Amino acid sequence: FFGKQRFIASIACLKRALYLDPFEWIISYNLGLVHLNTGQYASAFHFFSASVNLKPDFPSSYMYLAITLAKLDDFENSCSAYEKAIEMESDHLFHLNYALTLASNGEFAKARQQYDHAFRIFEGLDDDSKGADMEVVEQFDTLKVALEQSGA
Repeated sequence: FFGKQRFIASIACLKRALYLDPFEWIISYNLGLVHLNTGQYASAFHFFSASVNLKPDFPSSYMYLAITLAKLDDFENSCSAYEKAIEMESDHLFHLNYALTLASNGEFAKARQQYDHAFRIFEGLDDDSKGADMEVVEQFDTLKVALEQSGA
């Protein structure tokens, strides 16, 4: 349902799954993703927090928790969640999203460091991986322009 943009159906199915198995971390993670995509940040925070508590060794949960916290204007805790995700795994998306959050909060020097790190990792990917998500390429380009304009 989620892939077809049927968010209400996605939430309904996932809530039923959560009722049947409340300790399955991936259900909470997926509910967090749906709520994040629908702009329901408080609910997304709830489910990503549950996901992190149920499976603390899954770094993507920390990244999405960080994005959610940034949307809730909790910059400090957002940074902590990004750093935890990056500590666990160095992924270009973790660094890129962290750079975007830093730049959005005026931390351009730190954003430049994260951007550079993300770009180095991204350049090391094979061509199929690089072309798999054009939104990532657009975010790199947009952030690069913003960082150049800021002088970072």
